[in-house]
Amino acid sequence: NQKYAEILDKKVCEMIIQSQLEINKQPDTVINLIKSENNLEKFHPFCKKNTVIKWDQENSEDIVIYHSGKQYLRKFTEWNENGYKLEIFEDRKLADITWQVKDFKNKSIIKITAKPYLPYKYNFINEIVFNIYVKHVLQSYLNSVVKGLKYYLESNKTVLHNQFGKHKWYS
Repeated sequence: NQKYAEILDKKVCEMIIQSQLEINKQPDTVINLIKSENNLEKFHPFCKKNTVIKWDQENSEDIVIYHSGKQYLRKFTEWNENGYKLEIFEDRKLADITWQVKDFKNKSIIKITAKPYLPYKYNFINEIVFNIYVKHVLQSYLNSVVKGLKYYLESNKTVLHNQFGKHKWYS
């Protein structure tokens, strides 16, 4: 049934989380920071270490080590004038992430979009886990990251561990 398929597709599309924030800096300044090596060490409140494997635009790879001890491999897949896309891996692919910077009245809007891949065999289980738990925890995480980026760029001070509150997965 066509209508049922559209409803299912719509539900799958809803497993996306976004956070955005206005930053009092020109877009070029924001883009140059987010595209720089080891950038997370400056503004990410849960990042202990951000180690580059190779840094070559859409062929870039790095490792993020969180204060909780978790380690993720980030593989960049697209690099454009407004930001980039990447994939995050642990023992499997965890998420697709997009970082976008938009010009807004001589300021910038940073937007991070996360599309998590949950490990359950059945979509309805993924949807339940996402809606009850993952989307709230992931939203809190992304909000802290964009706040960290804004803080660093506007104050020129490195963000402290858990500066915007603790996180269940990464503190």
